[in-house]
Amino acid sequence: MVKVLSSPRADVYGQMAFDEVLVSEPSFAGEDLCRFFNWTGGPCATFGYAQFYNSAKAGFEAAGIKEFTRRPTGGGIVLHKDDLTFSLIFNCTRDLNVRQIYDKLHGLIKENFKKSGVDFDSYNDKSDYRPAPGGQNSACFTNPVGGDLMSGGVKILGGAMRRYGERILYQGSLQLKGARENEFFKTVIENAFAEFRSAPLTRGELAPETVERAFALARDCYASQAWKGKF
Repeated sequence: MVKVLSSPRADVYGQMAFDEVLVSEPSFAGEDLCRFFNWTGGPCATFGYAQFYNSAKAGFEAAGIKEFTRRPTGGGIVLHKDDLTFSLIFNCTRDLNVRQIYDKLHGLIKENFKKSGVDFDSYNDKSDYRPAPGGQNSACFTNPVGGDLMSGGVKILGGAMRRYGERILYQGSLQLKGARENEFFKTVIENAFAEFRSAPLTRGELAPETVERAFALARDCYASQAWKGKF
């Protein structure tokens, strides 16, 4: 079963913490999970795990972004204004590498959009998927990689991944006007993930104790200068 989880409203620190709790806690082991971020607050940003803090911070401050943090996943800088931000968590042996996972998942999202009458392009550079190189800062949505979805030459869907043993955390962002509140977009992503996992959809909510652990992690880790300034 693919469980679509609802979660409380949270800022950027809480969103990252929810994902870490869901991918790493034993109580969720083996479950296929889909979660759409339920945002609170104004525009914010995230940057990839391996990127340098000082240059990211300077860019955010210049853009007037006050809330930002380092993701547990790789990739580049992502601004979160009205994007549909979501996470997919699932088991995957090392028989599939991240390049294959990325291509297959994005391909299914593209196919499910097409079934509903919306046709996007794929960015066709097939160089290896990898986190942002060597701490280099780059704006994720101005630097597409192979498998990203494009519209009119502009990247609209990208994602970043991290392995936790045999568990995969994928964090995605669909950057289309009004995407965050668009139930059609959510349905397309849910159906694509269910097809990816060859499993039916079900729905659930996070237990209060899970929410409590996530908010504690948000405070102690993702909002801390030690985490944000790690590199």
